[in-house]
Amino acid sequence: MLAQATSRLAELDAAVARVAAGTYGRCEVCGLPIGEARLAARPAARTCIDHA
Repeated sequence: MLAQATSRLAELDAAVARVAAGTYGRCEVCGLPIGEARLAARPAARTCIDHA
């Protein structure tokens, strides 16, 4: 359980870094916007649904 929580915190830290960099909400593979529904379900998502 600790490893899972640590992993989740790392994902959220990475999302915060993307917000600061201005890249949050953009797919890391294709650069297109990540859909609002995907971000609502997984706020730390790094890729669009096509590249998930």
